[in-house]
Amino acid sequence: PYVAQGSISHWRDLTKKAVKAFEADGPAFLNVLSPCPRGWRYDSKLTINIAKEAVTSNFWPLYEVENGEWKLTYKPKEKTPIENWLKKQGRFKHLFKPENTHIIGEIQNYIDKEWQNLLKKCGLQS
Repeated sequence: PYVAQGSISHWRDLTKKAVKAFEADGPAFLNVLSPCPRGWRYDSKLTINIAKEAVTSNFWPLYEVENGEWKLTYKPKEKTPIENWLKKQGRFKHLFKPENTHIIGEIQNYIDKEWQNLLKKCGLQS
């Protein structure tokens, strides 16, 4: 079995994962982030940038699980705050109202916790 998470912003990584999925002996699943300008409310020229920042903020980490073995396929050199990614999308505009800004911190904490869990599954340390 093969499972992987990819992004259109990292097409080489995604291509390798697609090949592995097609060649897998058994079930295979690819979970791919492909931003939607209309639904996410941003300028379509930013599509690859939005996808890339989802990865560099660890909102959308790139990894694979092959025969039960977890492997991180991309680790950002510099992690970007989730706030930067959220701010570029109109669908999250409400989070930047004064009464909701605490939610951004909660989202960041959740992402950081999930990143640590992923590193642990992959046998890595932060």
